[in-house]
Amino acid sequence: MSTATPTVKDLVVPLESFPHLASADSVHEAVAQLFSRTANGSGKLMFDELIVLNADNQYVGRLTLQGILTCFFPTLFSVDQRKVFVGKTDKFTDLAILLEDSFQAECRRQGTLPVSQFMVPPHKSIKADVHPLHAAEIMMAENETCLPVVEDGSLIGVVRLIDIFRSLAGSCSL
Repeated sequence: MSTATPTVKDLVVPLESFPHLASADSVHEAVAQLFSRTANGSGKLMFDELIVLNADNQYVGRLTLQGILTCFFPTLFSVDQRKVFVGKTDKFTDLAILLEDSFQAECRRQGTLPVSQFMVPPHKSIKADVHPLHAAEIMMAENETCLPVVEDGSLIGVVRLIDIFRSLAGSCSL
């Protein structure tokens, strides 16, 4: 990051480094991308969502971990299907354990579906020349942890709240 006025561009994760795929790609392909990006080979995922692009390479949505889990087992994770378990409290987890074998079978079957069926609408994008504090303000107001970054009308990558935090908090005297 430069010593002059910092910008989001200084913190952006370039699109080629951020998991992204086409809307027609399968959920299994999305999971493979997430698993291919781990912290120092530790197995810990570095990203919790993917950018979804259309056939013209335009940003059309994002696929979150919640969307992937809903795909794999809609009867357990879909909001519309939760009424099946009415009467059980949030702390009643024994039912989920009983469904583990079904989850594995559903996962294999459902994972072939296209990500377009489980993606959520795109985030508001921000320009690359925005100050990181302004980007943090937008993220906090909209309860988001990353935003797409555009420059000259093209998507260049994503800025994550964790990187903004590192930049801003790192300059504080502790």
